[in-house]
Amino acid sequence: MKLDPDGSIIINQCRQISKIQIVNEKESTAADTYIAQRARGAYIASVSQPEHAFGFSYAAQVTGEPTKEQISFLNKQLQQQIYQPERGLRFVPLDLATIRIAVFTDSSFANNPDMSTQIGFVTVITDKDNKANIVHWSSVKCKRITRSVLAAELYAMSMGFDSASVIKSTIQQILDRPVDLVIYTDSKSLYDCLVKLGSTQEKRLMIDIFSLRQAYERREILEIVWIDGKYNIADAMTKEKCTNSLKALIETNKIDLSTGIIGWVERTIGTG
Repeated sequence: MKLDPDGSIIINQCRQISKIQIVNEKESTAADTYIAQRARGAYIASVSQPEHAFGFSYAAQVTGEPTKEQISFLNKQLQQQIYQPERGLRFVPLDLATIRIAVFTDSSFANNPDMSTQIGFVTVITDKDNKANIVHWSSVKCKRITRSVLAAELYAMSMGFDSASVIKSTIQQILDRPVDLVIYTDSKSLYDCLVKLGSTQEKRLMIDIFSLRQAYERREILEIVWIDGKYNIADAMTKEKCTNSLKALIETNKIDLSTGIIGWVERTIGTG
């Protein structure tokens, strides 16, 4: 961690990255090396490199002796970290009077080797000048059985909202005032279910939908916004390729929340 003269805090894992070793599939200890280097890379991704979260989450699903293809996939993730040892996160000063929490959620239905679904989110704190800091992210295999794309998107949003609610509560206690929380999704069906009183035939999903809808009605969630998928920074949490929107956010600490918006509901201005 380093403090810049402008007040920014830079977090990276140069020392950990220097210890990374590429896995040699021909060695007798390849399986043990695979596990050790996967853990090291995943730690780095969880602390300062959100763009690699999906890759190591995907690699973590390997059990038993890794195949040649699985080793190659892990090595690709490790090499990207080795090539950019200084890459990390920068936290810039924000205007505390206008900060709000933005949560981007996404899922990738049945994209894992066992046909399970990958879900993820990225939580950002931003202000009126569009300055932004990434404060939390996650990319995990959904533990619940998903029978539809709507279910996958709903579970991702529920996970993102639960995490963001804790962050929101903490910040509100520190600032001693309400802070707005906005959720962004690229799923039209989920957006319609929550803000347009849509319905679903899957009874298992109703509790989650009602919980989110109640939070929305109580303004615990100020807005639920439907955005174009290419502007969804959480897309990188469920797919191998890092999105340009996430790269730009990491490199510039800027995010324009008006970009890519397709649908939203006009509501009286207020705070949660």
